[in-house]
Amino acid sequence: MTAEYGPTAMAYHAFKSMMFAPSDTQALAGLIAYLEQESPDSPLLIEARKFSDDASELEFDFNRMCIGPYKLLVAPYESVYLSGNHQIFTEETVRVAEFYQQIGLVIDDSFNEPADFIGNELEFLYCLHAMAAEQQTLENSEHVEALNELAAEFLQTHLGRWITPFCEGIAKHAKQPFWQLLAQELLQFINQQLQAAPSLDGA
Repeated sequence: MTAEYGPTAMAYHAFKSMMFAPSDTQALAGLIAYLEQESPDSPLLIEARKFSDDASELEFDFNRMCIGPYKLLVAPYESVYLSGNHQIFTEETVRVAEFYQQIGLVIDDSFNEPADFIGNELEFLYCLHAMAAEQQTLENSEHVEALNELAAEFLQTHLGRWITPFCEGIAKHAKQPFWQLLAQELLQFINQQLQAAPSLDGA
């Protein structure tokens, strides 16, 4: 269970799972478990429990906003926000993939989403924090520090630069209150991580 890696890794795992499989009851169970442990008073927890047995409506709403087949209401790709021309598979996508390669992660060719898909970026941060937790158990403090620094750098140069417009878009266009609440919770969590992260210049 992701809880063994600590609350930060657990949060990243819960959020990324909902981006990859919004109708998966296991993904929803992971989100509920995280909220019960870390944010038991969250309105999102109340809303999430409503879909414990059938989360298909959540997937319909997410796909309508972020997948298509028509015009994307909320693009789930970094490149759309940072490229300046609202395109995907740009230089930003390549830079994100290069981050993944630093810990040996490569996007499967059969996977339809590019490296800078929101789920992939959240999963990368989950992996970093899970690996750091494992290294902490082994008392490899240098490895822990290096992984935490990589996570901070990725947040500041990538996910942290577009998470606000993404979450604001979800909050604006969602028909299900669940997604509006998840967007609020995700944005708050990422902002907390950014505030806690060491600055890139070491200040």
